[in-house]
Amino acid sequence: MTDIDALVTGGTGFIGRWLLPELTAEGQRTAVLLRGSGNRLRELRSWVDAHGGRGDLVLGLSGDLAAPGLGLDAEDLAVARTARRMFHLGAAMSYGLAPEIAEEVNVQGSERVTALAASSPCLERLVLASGFQHRRSGRLSTNRYHDSKLDADARVRLLTQAQGIPLTTVHPGPTVGDSRTGETTQFWGWPDLVHALHRGRLPLVPGGRDHWFPLVAVDFLARFISRAPHLADTAGGQYWLLHADTPPLADLLAAVAGDLGVRAPRVHVPVPLAALGLRAGLSRWTGLPAEALVFVSNDRFPVADAQRIASALDLTEPDPIDLACTTARFLVAHDFQAPTPIHRP
Repeated sequence: MTDIDALVTGGTGFIGRWLLPELTAEGQRTAVLLRGSGNRLRELRSWVDAHGGRGDLVLGLSGDLAAPGLGLDAEDLAVARTARRMFHLGAAMSYGLAPEIAEEVNVQGSERVTALAASSPCLERLVLASGFQHRRSGRLSTNRYHDSKLDADARVRLLTQAQGIPLTTVHPGPTVGDSRTGETTQFWGWPDLVHALHRGRLPLVPGGRDHWFPLVAVDFLARFISRAPHLADTAGGQYWLLHADTPPLADLLAAVAGDLGVRAPRVHVPVPLAALGLRAGLSRWTGLPAEALVFVSNDRFPVADAQRIASALDLTEPDPIDLACTTARFLVAHDFQAPTPIHRP
């Protein structure tokens, strides 16, 4: 049996792909819960190699968040239980997510990961990626993905407290591309706004002058998630991870529009009214789903603890305007589609 240092759910997803190079570059043997064929593992190892990690340290465990016992057979379960750290990033994520899938995968799947953590004798830390917006207007269209992440957060917190599992919770803001290259594998959320802007189909700014779309760079987020468990005082901590100096949405869109050479919207419209218009049919013209507006907010978030930990870990936040423009340039260069994956021969 192979002992591992870390277990990651959602390793083929957006944040997970940036987390794996961080973990394996430190020499951590990392198992990833995978659905599907061995081709996914080969592609993932190649991706990790190409992004500064060690693909040879990535192990695939056949499983499924929606299955009892995570779908692990006896051998893979034994391997999973040797992990010293577990990173739960996996979730079903899409607009229009069916409520039964949101419950089965995102909520119950999180409970199954917590049960695995409770049965793992070597476990030092469970890290949960949750949602950043605990308050939002009920007048917006339901975003079942985000709501289910918050439900999972509450259930995991209760279970870990009852069973004495050391938990670190990270609440990422809307996650965008790599701060150095703009690279992303996620094409919803911020990319929806950039796409509409680039096509000249974002005539209005959703929200008032104090509304914003708080960004976080995926590479910064991955480094924080990978390193935070090394600090003893992060056990039991909750960290809202977003770049707090992100400017208001109108200013952010103006900066991106200037960088791309397109016209920026200037007229503001209340978020509920914008959502209503999109649901009424404007989404077909703009290409912007009403659910994307859930990330537009005038709330402010308790980021001081995350900033303190980031400083202790010697992490520097990127400039949010540079980040937004860098990500937008990557999206445009790749026509808002994922680049062809690299395959290991």
